[in-house]
Amino acid sequence: MLIAEDHEVTRRGIRELLREAVGEAEVTEAEDVPSLTERLSQQTWDLILLDIIMPGGSILDSIRQIRASDASVPILVLTAATELEYVMQSMSAGANGLAHKHLPGDELIEAIRKVARGGTYLHSETAVEIAKSLRGDGPALLHERLSERELDVFRAVARGRAVKEIAGDLGISDKTVATYLGRIREKTGLINHVEITRYALQNGLVD
Repeated sequence: MLIAEDHEVTRRGIRELLREAVGEAEVTEAEDVPSLTERLSQQTWDLILLDIIMPGGSILDSIRQIRASDASVPILVLTAATELEYVMQSMSAGANGLAHKHLPGDELIEAIRKVARGGTYLHSETAVEIAKSLRGDGPALLHERLSERELDVFRAVARGRAVKEIAGDLGISDKTVATYLGRIREKTGLINHVEITRYALQNGLVD
């Protein structure tokens, strides 16, 4: 089993829950996208847990990479927020489920077990939001206008990351980050970092 999560304490907790959910088994860890890519190249896995935001690249690209080489391995995506954009993108990329990191332990174990058995897992509130979206209920949120990489940059800005830090985290140039910031301003009307941060906090895009 493989856990990709950039926070060591969170990895440790997930590792223990994993062992409780599926029994004693070897658990390998990755702390960023490059190390995840390396682990994926070394062997096949019975179960993969991925944090939706990791330094060094796009987890959605990693999911697609996994699916290109293994159509059946269970993939559970973990996130600190359940915004509909990431749910849709993760499932479209090939994930079997998406669970909130802060679920009670027994619920996260349930999610792991369900995905490990080949099922699909979505938190009940997330499933309701998907149903609303498919029915066209409610106004679209500003961040739903953004591409997956624009949303990555948006969230990084909201966390207080500088342009150079964002570029390093995502493996892109400073100029590319600036381009994404321009698109974000055009699509959302949020002009500065303060407005972006306020919006992200109000809509649960960052902790």
